[in-house]
Amino acid sequence: MLEGFFKNLEAFIEGFKQQSTSAIELQLHEMENAFALVCFGSLMGMPSPPSYLGMALLPYLEHEIKVMIFKSERLDDKIAEFFDLSDI
Repeated sequence: MLEGFFKNLEAFIEGFKQQSTSAIELQLHEMENAFALVCFGSLMGMPSPPSYLGMALLPYLEHEIKVMIFKSERLDDKIAEFFDLSDI
């Protein structure tokens, strides 16, 4: 009986670890997005930090820049494609 209790306790702890880890990963992802927005906000009309600060932070943004380039390559104007296909 005691062995079953410890087995259930271990399963509970493992599930708690997994939920905690996924919540922390989600928070990290959101913080990376906010960090990139602060550094590249000038692309959307927001005030940008001084250029020396942006250059100092550039090595830390390598992953975000790769994601931004990947997403921008995949962006398509679906309405323009529709009108192009329909010869309007």
